[in-house]
Amino acid sequence: MQSATIDGVTFGYDIVGEGEETIAFLNGIAMSVGHWMPIAEPLSADYRCLLHDFRGQLLSDKPPGPYSLEQHADDLVGLLDTLGIDRVHVLGTSYGAEVGMVMTYRHPDRVRSLILIDGVSETDPVLCAAVHAWKAAALADPIVFYRTTIPWNYSASYLNLHVDELRDRESRIVELPREYFEAFAELCDSFLHIDITPHLQDIHCPALVVVADRDILKPRRFSQIIHARIENSALTIIEGAGHAVVIEQPERIAGLTKEFINNVSE
Repeated sequence: MQSATIDGVTFGYDIVGEGEETIAFLNGIAMSVGHWMPIAEPLSADYRCLLHDFRGQLLSDKPPGPYSLEQHADDLVGLLDTLGIDRVHVLGTSYGAEVGMVMTYRHPDRVRSLILIDGVSETDPVLCAAVHAWKAAALADPIVFYRTTIPWNYSASYLNLHVDELRDRESRIVELPREYFEAFAELCDSFLHIDITPHLQDIHCPALVVVADRDILKPRRFSQIIHARIENSALTIIEGAGHAVVIEQPERIAGLTKEFINNVSE
């Protein structure tokens, strides 16, 4: 793991692979760099994969909020400048997909293509209620927090097949410091201010919009809004997975990513 300090904030990051083109992986709200490795490692044979934690996430500084999607996008530009990387293919899931959209219309010259997995450009009352519950649980108790997020993130089949793995993750979350959960609450507030739909028409690079068919947190209709408003976009539905499809089906995500970027680069 490496680190870079940008405007007084230190970010944990990693680079896997040495390809000519770079893919920037953007985390979901509770993710960290390590969650991407089953996807980044197979892609690293052809691409340079840049992974980092947003401010407020596990491996990066957690300064006082408020945070914003725009701030995360600008942080990424600062990281790219520090590393001497000009343009990237952006691959983001959930919160990271939302940062990716903001990054693309805010800094269009830095994004070559955009892959959006289970993201939204706006909210509804159910989604807001879920995020408020996550925030309250994070500030109340680590175990309550983890168990509150589980049914929203995973499909029934994944939960059934990974009981021991999920219990292990639960046992480790209690070891995280209080500042992690306070920063998570700030990330929730950042999401709740989302207002991307009016800007989707300003995204002109090739885009792939991906949604899992069993995602109950950010279901298909949100991805259809994004697809309808980004002119140069395609929509792919992944069957048999929940919201955390990057964890449930990493091989599928890696394959879709490679195919899409290869087509863009031709």
